[in-house]
Amino acid sequence: MNGFAHDIVLRRQAQERGEMALAQDVETYLTGVSAPVLSEQALTTWIEQARRLARGIDWLAWGGSGMPLTGRALAAHAESAAQILRTAGWKPGPASGRSLRDALIYAEHIDTDGLLSIETRLTVAEIIALLVRAATGAPYAYYESWDAHPGRTVDQVLNVLVAAAAFARRYGPA
Repeated sequence: MNGFAHDIVLRRQAQERGEMALAQDVETYLTGVSAPVLSEQALTTWIEQARRLARGIDWLAWGGSGMPLTGRALAAHAESAAQILRTAGWKPGPASGRSLRDALIYAEHIDTDGLLSIETRLTVAEIIALLVRAATGAPYAYYESWDAHPGRTVDQVLNVLVAAAAFARRYGPA
């Protein structure tokens, strides 16, 4: 195959990959918009299991700077990230800019109430890790690895954010 024909084949393959990626993005977006809601009982059971895994709950009260945190701010951070993923779509991966981590960071940057910070982001990440551990039985979980796992679904990501907000409201300081 000469250079010109080879370029045409490569362009066509890139276009097909782009079309497939677009279709996947649309499907992910639509799934996120209509993600099923956890029942109140399932949500309560999940966050209670996660609470039992928390060695001490003091880490919910204080940020790394020594400033106090509130359950309201932590819940707002989780809910803002969920809304971002519902709007922009969820697509984990280093180049997409639409992973769970990206949504948590972006939520911090668009906050107009002054509630969200790196401290609320890191604490929400810890809550997510607890929730993953409670759901899986794993002794350790890292939220970015969980988010990027090939079997992860947008429903799972949105549900963990709903549960993180509920956990923060219930167990976070006033």
